[in-house]
Amino acid sequence: MTSSSLRYVLAAAVLLLAFTCAAPPASSHMTSYGFLKADLTEDAVSGQLELAVRDLDIAYKLDSDGDGKVTWEELQSREAEIAEKVFSKLSIGSRVEPCALTPGALALDIRGGETYAIFSFSGPCEALGRLVRVGYDLMFDIDAQHRALVDFRRDESSYSGVMTPDAKVVEFDLGTDNLSAIVLSYIEQGAHHIWIGYDHILFLVTLLLSAVLTRNGQKWLPVEDFSGAFWSTAKVVTAFTLAHSVTLSVAAFGLVELPSRLVESVIAASIIAAAINNLYPVFTRRLWVMAFVFGLMHGFGFANVLDEFGLPPDRKLTALLSFNVGVELGQLAIVVGILPFLYLARKSLAYTRVVMPVGSLVIAVVAMIWLVERATGVTYLLG
Repeated sequence: MTSSSLRYVLAAAVLLLAFTCAAPPASSHMTSYGFLKADLTEDAVSGQLELAVRDLDIAYKLDSDGDGKVTWEELQSREAEIAEKVFSKLSIGSRVEPCALTPGALALDIRGGETYAIFSFSGPCEALGRLVRVGYDLMFDIDAQHRALVDFRRDESSYSGVMTPDAKVVEFDLGTDNLSAIVLSYIEQGAHHIWIGYDHILFLVTLLLSAVLTRNGQKWLPVEDFSGAFWSTAKVVTAFTLAHSVTLSVAAFGLVELPSRLVESVIAASIIAAAINNLYPVFTRRLWVMAFVFGLMHGFGFANVLDEFGLPPDRKLTALLSFNVGVELGQLAIVVGILPFLYLARKSLAYTRVVMPVGSLVIAVVAMIWLVERATGVTYLLG
């Protein structure tokens, strides 16, 4: 093996190891969310902020008895203190002056199977014009992946946006249509969620491992040129895209609903199947068939994320399409970043005899642990 080939093999192995070792336990989508809704008039505002009790416990240590659960009594006993801290990091108003937000009664609700605390508020807003400035600096210090969906209504119009660690202050122009802002926000969130969806990434990487090879009898052999790897990858990615686009759409509009535990378990099983197929091939020339079949279930996984995150009521189709575009752009970025290394390493014996088989075996083991965790609810195996 030449030194150049060795470098590419090592690079491919490091990339594979990094993706595998970075994989978190059980749930592939641990991002936390906040939901800010407000109704605006010319001189007043009312609305509510929803935050996961889990996040509040991490931030403010609500579990006083240390039993691992936050009860209503524990939350209510610190209601005034927590409300003060929450509203000190939230602002709505004009460029000149924020509105004076007065907290209402605390309430609880279930969203996506998780308990959320609801902080209602109201208050006067002096000379609130068409430009509304929102400041939101909650949870970012404990979870850089935290996102907040902002939904404003004024008269018959609605405006939506996403607050992130890089966008803690956002201005909404209530005199214009914010369609472009919604499109850009949801494209960004789609890409963001594919990049933190380690199981989706691992499934794609597992398929790419064999995309630069061709099966001849009982052996994996390197493809002759890049066009072979390109078209094999193109078919896999296209099939995966078409499949999860269909199920993401039907699930997002409530046409089909599947239990989250079932969806996440099948996604883990799909990674196992893809990894075993690398070791004992069943699908070789038609690898895209496997990508399409399992891509259907991955679409329901994306839909679960989108359901937790939410869609703006008046812009559901636009936000859904934008989110899906973001997912595809994120997916293509992964392919572009990985495929060249795999292609350049494909001709070495170390790739066909070590990186591919050992890497696939490690991926299968990780996915098996995920499957057990998701099917049983046990979360400490990789914790």
